Amino acid sequence: MLEGLRRHSNSLFLVVLVASVATIFGVGWGPGSQGCQQGRLQVPYAAKVYGRTLSESDFVAAINTIPRIMRASEENPAVSGAVRQGALDGLVERELLAHEAERLGVRITDDMVNEEFRNCRFYASVGVGAEPILGVQSGRVDMAPTACGGVGDQFDFAQFERVARRMFRRTVADLRQTMVREMLAERMRQIVRAGVPLSDEDLWRDYQRTHDQMAVRFMRFDLNFYRSLVHDDDAAQVAAWSAQHGDELGRQWERRRESMRGLHREFRARHILVKYPENATDAQKAEVRARVEAIRAQLVAGADFVRLARLYSDDPGSWREGGMLPWTAVQGSNFDPVFVHAATSVPENGVTPVTETGFGCHLIQLLGYREGDVNETDGKRELARTLFREARGAELSREAARAALTQLRAGATLDAAATALHDAAVREFYRGDVPAALPLAGGVTLSPADRSDLGAPTLRDSELFARNGFVVSDVERAEMLTSVAFTLTTEHPFVNEPVQAGDDWFVLRFKDGSRTVATREEFARQRQELLSTVARSALVARQRDAIVQYVTRLRSDAEHEGQVRIGNSPRLRAPAPDAEGDGN
Repeated sequence: MLEGLRRHSNSLFLVVLVASVATIFGVGWGPGSQGCQQGRLQVPYAAKVYGRTLSESDFVAAINTIPRIMRASEENPAVSGAVRQGALDGLVERELLAHEAERLGVRITDDMVNEEFRNCRFYASVGVGAEPILGVQSGRVDMAPTACGGVGDQFDFAQFERVARRMFRRTVADLRQTMVREMLAERMRQIVRAGVPLSDEDLWRDYQRTHDQMAVRFMRFDLNFYRSLVHDDDAAQVAAWSAQHGDELGRQWERRRESMRGLHREFRARHILVKYPENATDAQKAEVRARVEAIRAQLVAGADFVRLARLYSDDPGSWREGGMLPWTAVQGSNFDPVFVHAATSVPENGVTPVTETGFGCHLIQLLGYREGDVNETDGKRELARTLFREARGAELSREAARAALTQLRAGATLDAAATALHDAAVREFYRGDVPAALPLAGGVTLSPADRSDLGAPTLRDSELFARNGFVVSDVERAEMLTSVAFTLTTEHPFVNEPVQAGDDWFVLRFKDGSRTVATREEFARQRQELLSTVARSALVARQRDAIVQYVTRLRSDAEHEGQVRIGNSPRLRAPAPDAEGDGN
């Protein structure tokens, strides 16, 4: 049996890569080319590393294997792209590690390979950049005994050979040669890992990260809220911004102008919707209509449409924007035909009578039409409103955060400053004070809608968080807030400047009495437990970082020396449709 194993050689790599990675994700390949140039035949290959050629047959074997074992969608471009890159990088990095192991005198014998085969153990290399994306790690892969012809004394070489040919389209000899390279690469990884010890000081620092805890009081200045404060319907402000940002506006217009050509007739409108209750009775519908008639009376008297939409509209997609709707086709839109007919039956800037649809009662303000090719002046004017709103909203959120700190430095309490800023922001949003409920005839009342999700700056208390935790978690770069928070103390409770995380700005204050500091004494008492839990994960993380850095340096050096070359195989360009029947 062992003699039979010794007679065979090469390519387990993609077999194992597919078994461990493509089981979830799928595979294909990056760019390349093949052909005959100037009379010389080019033999397709995948890559060359220090003179060793990785052949196209490695790819053919993997492509034939994937459909049999894949569980994830083959049509997911993000996944398939990560797998393709991870597979190609894995091949290159395997050879770099194997080359380095051989340079250090590491050798893999036939008996060592046979032992792995008999115990159904194989090895896979995945590019270090793709490992975290795919959730896999290069190294040993244990497969079911049925995939290998049994284990140990029960090993059946004839069955193993059939499995290799049927499932992997490889001879055992092909598997053997790749197994040698994979085992060399893994030995090199083990050497790197062994050079990364975890000292007591390393363990103590990790202990601090999880046991140093605190809480803060904070105000969040939400960009989405401050965008809604921008008066993008103020022609003078928009024109002034456009004059200062003409180059940017021109570039944006050039990118979008093609989408403004050949338009079917469209209209733009604002609306206020007051919904009917579920299963509304005629009496309830009459009450809704009475409320909307009262809103219309305010509009006729000169009230601001944006203000009333924010106060009273029940449309979740438009109330924050003052009822603004996107450009909509007059014919063939998804809007209710009754709504479209009403909107297009009034003059521009006119407001419809109360209009009933299945949703409830509407008031609609027609803002204008467009059709055919939008001219550059009109197109840039509308685009400028959007860009002005984005830019000015960002400025307003930052300015509000700085104003909060200014008040605090002047001696205001955090509660007083937060209340003043919140109230001012809410008045600005509603373009005036929020009115009390308005009694109408017949016992009906017109009340502002509940806007608990408004997003205006509000003082909040965080939960306790550790150095590896978050003050808030629903923003990008949330770790920045944590890092700054741990610089705060009782003596210096406030941040020096507002802190940006993602698109939003924050003002933080240390919460008195909240700090819990990790102690050496408690650490000593928990040391043994930590060695079996925290230490293991910390060591694994450090070892992975060391391997990533090591492989990255090996590849950089080899590429600089011209020892890494990506090949000309057409398999590198895209996943093969079906290589059934291809082999070696």
